[in-house]
Amino acid sequence: MKTHSTGSVSTKNEAGVSRSSVAIGLILSILALSWAAIFVRWTGEVPSLVIAFYRMLWCSLLVAAVVLWQGSLSATLKALNGRSWLITIAAGFFLALHFACWIGALQYTSVAGALVLYSIHPVLTLLLAPLVLREHAGRLAYVAVSITLIGVCLIAFTTSSEGENGVLGNILGVGSALFMAFYLLVARKMRGEIALSSYLLLVYSSASILLLLMSLSVGHELINYPADSHMFMLLLALVPTGIGHSLLNWASRHIAAYKVNISSLGETVIASVLAYFIFTEVPGFWFYPGAFIILIGIVLAMREGQ
Repeated sequence: MKTHSTGSVSTKNEAGVSRSSVAIGLILSILALSWAAIFVRWTGEVPSLVIAFYRMLWCSLLVAAVVLWQGSLSATLKALNGRSWLITIAAGFFLALHFACWIGALQYTSVAGALVLYSIHPVLTLLLAPLVLREHAGRLAYVAVSITLIGVCLIAFTTSSEGENGVLGNILGVGSALFMAFYLLVARKMRGEIALSSYLLLVYSSASILLLLMSLSVGHELINYPADSHMFMLLLALVPTGIGHSLLNWASRHIAAYKVNISSLGETVIASVLAYFIFTEVPGFWFYPGAFIILIGIVLAMREGQ
């Protein structure tokens, strides 16, 4: 299926959702996601797997309340076949592994550094979308991705990744990008098979179960942490995940997956700015032109096909 059009320009997609609504949803998503790195830092010495587990646990309970209120879970579960179950649970595993890697990367490098490495996922999505979704992007999409990568590389000059911890942080950052690309591709693929709220409940629940098993397997304490740490893990679930990731999933149902991925790179810019004001992590000179170039790439990606 082609993602670019050759006919007249329409302000709505096939589901009747306007481009402006999707754009607003993406902006709110990026603003919410940008607080994730800040909340993770404020949790203190809590292991990354435990942070990721609580993030998914609280989100699962939040979405479960919404689904129960809607009364749509029973009908949705009956409509799912074996393939749909397998794909949905796989999405939960990809999300769990993404969070485990990304939160781990934040504990070994700067906020900007972790986000820069995570920012390669639009390239992965653009390359995988034709194979997984049969979505073929136009030339402008490849130009947009190339431009955003230039911006990402410029910001990378401002980050430090020396020593063994820096290497481990780099590996975890790349892993988080790979799993995020898989996760959003699955979200796009399942858009016509299951209601969004029910899909999120199954994904978040399977992710929390996997993260619980991973935490227990390495002997992590699950409860004995300061009250402030538990509060920030709850906020991590409510804001970046409950609002941010849920809106990303919604947007993935209405526009091409690579557009959602490129738009999410705005998190790199906003989170780095927040880290400057909150943690005094001062970006280098190249951060500013890099951030500007990333924003240009996002605008070009959203215009492709219109």
